[in-house]
Amino acid sequence: MKRRAARLAAAADFAREHWARVLAGAALLAVFFGNAGFRSLVSNWRELRRLHAQIDQLRGDEKDLDAKLAALRTGNGAVERAARRDLGYIKKGEIEYRFPPPEDKK
Repeated sequence: MKRRAARLAAAADFAREHWARVLAGAALLAVFFGNAGFRSLVSNWRELRRLHAQIDQLRGDEKDLDAKLAALRTGNGAVERAARRDLGYIKKGEIEYRFPPPEDKK
């Protein structure tokens, strides 16, 4: 009981000494967090950060695709490799061996 009274007395002393700061702090908190505009600003800032990260990822993907396109345009080796891998093309006289995929052992 004495502890509680001591705490209340300390809080009252603090409030008497710093009432202006406490009131200003409460007013600022009410303005910032009680205002839909501030919450909207924070959500827009988060969205902007997400979009910047997405743009960076897309730029990296674009560089990879540009490198693949340059390889396809410069020589027949890349075109032949892509045709064999993606389309299953083979040259005349070649024999293609296909193996079934390995079974999952559970």
